[in-house]
Amino acid sequence: MSYFGKISTREHYGLRLAIWLAQTYSKKPVTLSAIGRHERISVKYLEQLIVPFRRARWVKSLRGRSGGYQMIKNPTRLTLLDVMNLISDKARVVDCLTSACPLENCCPSKTAWQKVQTALDDALQKIKLSQLIKP
Repeated sequence: MSYFGKISTREHYGLRLAIWLAQTYSKKPVTLSAIGRHERISVKYLEQLIVPFRRARWVKSLRGRSGGYQMIKNPTRLTLLDVMNLISDKARVVDCLTSACPLENCCPSKTAWQKVQTALDDALQKIKLSQLIKP
């Protein structure tokens, strides 16, 4: 997360991409241009966002006239926490939870932020990607 209470554009668009991809599980693939038109996200940006999905082997690309991207990871097994961690590389509400801090041993607020992070992670863990797919 870019800062407490607001997700980054990358996280927001990445989740929207993940929802589109989840809809292709066991169905026909979708092109990034089709997603871009519908979601009003540039294809260039989607090309950057798809990279972690490909590296994690959540999707496969199909060439040809009816090609595009298709999710191969079951969206019922993926949580929002999985998606956010894939997109943002372990997003945290404050930077000091993931990086070294000179006040680490005596910081009075770190415990509070850790509790907030745990509650957020727990909430994201309870939401499956498949629950966000439109019927």
